[in-house]
Amino acid sequence: MAYSSKQNTFIVMSYYRNGTFINGGWSYSVVACKDEYLAKYSNVQIQEFSLKAHIRTVMNRFIQNGNVNKKKSTGRPQISEEVVENLRARVEQNPQTSLKRLSSQSGVPLSTYHKVLKERLHLYPY
Repeated sequence: MAYSSKQNTFIVMSYYRNGTFINGGWSYSVVACKDEYLAKYSNVQIQEFSLKAHIRTVMNRFIQNGNVNKKKSTGRPQISEEVVENLRARVEQNPQTSLKRLSSQSGVPLSTYHKVLKERLHLYPY
């Protein structure tokens, strides 16, 4: 049976929503998922073994695409301590060098250097 994307989403969400944490591990019920699916889509007949196979197929697709166990991104890359220490050493070595020149020499964006100077090193370039 072919499911719509809305039905696919409902099946996977229902499967995980009906999971229980037992003895340090998660247990999921295909029967509970099937019951919830039939309550929402009453006009569709579905068998337990086909639902179980469908859930396995959908989850394998999610895993292959990297959609599972992915940490949510904050949207901005973190500034490494290596960049901070590199800038600190360069500024201490020659405080007269402009940030623009330091930026072009190291390949780190000028805006990143401004942010590091103000927020991490508590220096204010003038």
